[in-house]
Amino acid sequence: MKVLIVLLLGLAFVLADHHHHHHDYVVKTHEDLTNYRTQCVEKVHASEELVEKYKKWQYPDDAVTHCYLECIFQKFGFYDTDHGFDVHKIHIQLAGPGVEVHESDEVHQKIAHCAETHSKEGDSCSKAYHAGMCFMNSNLQLVQHSVKV
Repeated sequence: MKVLIVLLLGLAFVLADHHHHHHDYVVKTHEDLTNYRTQCVEKVHASEELVEKYKKWQYPDDAVTHCYLECIFQKFGFYDTDHGFDVHKIHIQLAGPGVEVHESDEVHQKIAHCAETHSKEGDSCSKAYHAGMCFMNSNLQLVQHSVKV
């Protein structure tokens, strides 16, 4: 019963939260990540060997992996080639459902810093890759935790 109450409360928060924000971002799950991984692996023609690495959160610095991560970020809605990264959405994903996120948070600053630092890179894939590695290096526990559920 307790679990049910918690779930209902959680749902109430999520619904309430939607009225405050213009950012209708839904936190993605492990299942989403798995689906995106399959789609992106096909898109960039990643080898079996690379896919095994991706499953262990290892992303080698090569052209295929750069575009793989770009694809993943696009699927999550974090990144688009014209506007770059959406710091707010990344922050919501890392914070998890029902958590208020504020621009002043340290996490927000870190994400913004990574996005900014790599915003001038030549091609879109390497921009997405290097900024993404930067997020992961500064917040890896959060990143992994956010899609473990």
